[in-house]
Amino acid sequence: MAAAAAAADASAEAAAIARRLASCNGSTRERAVRHLLTAFLPASAPHLSASDLLKLWKGLFFCFWHSDKPLYQSSLATRLAAGVSSASPSPSAAAAFFAAYLATLRREWVHIDTHRLDKFYLLNRRFLHHAFLLLAANSFSPDLTSQVISIISEKVLLPEADNVAAGSPRGLGYHVAEVFLDELLPVLPVSLQTMELLLSPFFAVLEKSSDRVMVAKVKSSVFERLLESGKQLLEMVKKGEGVEKGSAEEKLGKVGLLFGFCKRLVDIGANAETVQANRKVVFGLRDGFMKIEKGLELSGVEIAVPEFESADVTVATGVDNNSMDLDEAKVEKKKKKAKKALLVESEKDGAKASKQEKKVKKVKKEKKEKKEKKKKRKVEAVDEGDAAEHSTDAPAEDDQQMDDGTDSVTFDEALMSNLQKQFEKAAAEAGMVNGGSSSSATPVRGQAAKKRKRAKSAERLSVSDGDDVSSESNVISQDGDKSGKKVRFSMKNNLVWKPHNPLPPQCLRLPPSATPRGSALKKGVLPGPIKETPTPVKKTKPKAKSAKKVLKKPSSAAKRLRKLQNFSA
Repeated sequence: MAAAAAAADASAEAAAIARRLASCNGSTRERAVRHLLTAFLPASAPHLSASDLLKLWKGLFFCFWHSDKPLYQSSLATRLAAGVSSASPSPSAAAAFFAAYLATLRREWVHIDTHRLDKFYLLNRRFLHHAFLLLAANSFSPDLTSQVISIISEKVLLPEADNVAAGSPRGLGYHVAEVFLDELLPVLPVSLQTMELLLSPFFAVLEKSSDRVMVAKVKSSVFERLLESGKQLLEMVKKGEGVEKGSAEEKLGKVGLLFGFCKRLVDIGANAETVQANRKVVFGLRDGFMKIEKGLELSGVEIAVPEFESADVTVATGVDNNSMDLDEAKVEKKKKKAKKALLVESEKDGAKASKQEKKVKKVKKEKKEKKEKKKKRKVEAVDEGDAAEHSTDAPAEDDQQMDDGTDSVTFDEALMSNLQKQFEKAAAEAGMVNGGSSSSATPVRGQAAKKRKRAKSAERLSVSDGDDVSSESNVISQDGDKSGKKVRFSMKNNLVWKPHNPLPPQCLRLPPSATPRGSALKKGVLPGPIKETPTPVKKTKPKAKSAKKVLKKPSSAAKRLRKLQNFSA
């Protein structure tokens, strides 16, 4: 009697809480959520039936529906999902709460619009994550694991197995298949027996589901991801590269290599109850897993069998109204640590960079000094050689200056003339001067080629000056300061129009008009008689009284055309 009275009281209170959860007032909803998670569920969860939980989740659905702003949505999703992993007093009550959530979300999935779909995706991810945290807190006991996984399979992945859910929407199942491994990854590694229970609904999808989209989602998001991780882990182990402990490649790769997917997929493909359209997908996955399993055997590499490690699992122990999301708190801590590390590294790098800059500056200064010394030595050697070659022509003063041992060299007129003679000889040998004339300019650095071109153009212009009278404006001065192009201009070639296509024959041309104008007058065509015709006045046509056809008189324009035709004939 006491149990029945407690159940009745709990049912009535659950209905009242559900009404407050669906209120339009935000403070009312918040107080209802706080009371539900902190007081009502821990005390009355064993006395609640499945219908009572569905009533509560009807109110919770609309409570989350009305939640605005991303931070509050994230906080509310975390608090609601924490009811599965921490707030419930027993694992069976937590599983019932999770089942009511999936049933409600699947029922209301059709009514969720595109603007609210993202936050319900977030809620679904949080519930999956806390469901796995519940299993990890209970060390993945086979009974609880099979209970939670059967809820996911019946309510979401294979709703056609449930008679009530026949014809229900499949979008929630597609999303669960996509994010299943992402939310399972934090609680890995687990034993291969536990992994068999966790992956059992996806093997059932390959065997029983007639939904092609669901089969494709399971193939790409679950099995192919395990296959790719296994390939990457095998290649890294063969090359001797170190695999980071706790990484996705290490956790999922061990499952892909050691689980024995090839044998399990062969059994599914050989089963007579397997959907015929799914056999191609099953055997394609079998071939991929067979390659990596044989590669592991041939390589002779030993990979440790994964085992469950309870120390890596962290479960929330309470619910706070203003509590931040666990994942967000971890991300913020990581960001702060990364910023501190970057600041320390930047300070160290700045000190190292300052030292390196000083060293580089010293090296550059030394290189510059060496280059300047080399240049001075080259200049001195060239000057000494020139002075030695022209010592017979130089006066006694130059010899005295060179013998003094000073580095400075005075360029007098005699020395300049000797240098000019040397340059002229070199230019004559290279063919830069025509006939060895002394009027050509001496080549200095990169100007020799330009002056040679100017000389050639001057010669051509001097030859063409005798032929054309109109080339006076194009004559270049002897100094070579000005240059120009020779342009020929003639009236015959530039102003006379020549048609590109020949004119049509005379027989095809139109006859000239009666009063030729324009170019026809210039060609000698005699003008014809000019006749002025009055403009015709429009008259209203009288309606025909009889049914007989009325003969129309020719118009003035037609008469004029006939006269013109007779005149031309």
